[in-house]
Amino acid sequence: MSCVVVIGPRTRLGRELVTRARGRGDRVLAVARPGRDAEELKATWGDDPGVEVVHAEVGADVPAGARVFVCALGPVQSGDRVDDPAVVEAELAALARLLGAKARVVLVSSVVALAPKRDRRHYGGWKNLVEDRLRVLAAEHGVELSVVYPGRLVERRSGNSWRDFVHTPYPKLARVVETSSSRPPADRAVGLDARAWLLVRGARLASGALTGSGV
Repeated sequence: MSCVVVIGPRTRLGRELVTRARGRGDRVLAVARPGRDAEELKATWGDDPGVEVVHAEVGADVPAGARVFVCALGPVQSGDRVDDPAVVEAELAALARLLGAKARVVLVSSVVALAPKRDRRHYGGWKNLVEDRLRVLAAEHGVELSVVYPGRLVERRSGNSWRDFVHTPYPKLARVVETSSSRPPADRAVGLDARAWLLVRGARLASGALTGSGV
């Protein structure tokens, strides 16, 4: 039986990953953030013997080769204002206790981190800081890390809107995350909107650098 560790199991993507893992018969460790989430997670998954709610500050016995999916670390939404580095460091320290030998870690970031607009630099900066700290942590523990940068996430496709072809449904992103954990470490943008964002922002950044205008 494979083991999947989900950091941020209460997020929409986290719930999708837990459900998919249990559908395959995998053992799941649903990680509650320090001092938070545990009761709600137990209420949601407590009847499933294959889902173990883990207190991040305590850690757990994670088998070698586990797949670790990081759906929530630092700010999750663009409106979040996480201004205390100690909070993120505490979350990283808790994550370090869950990194077993030969783990495969996938961090779900945001395309905004790669090229933020002026009004989203705070959010993008925190995403980059979290990614950098996680890369250091992965190197210290000898584990492989991949990062995915999705654009806007939506529910399942209805086929009735152009958004179905531009944005990324949660089930699709879950499949991308799972696939990334079974391939050599790599970083990738996910979604047509994410790729378009990078093209447009890249052009504007280049133009701004050449002309001296703000971006």
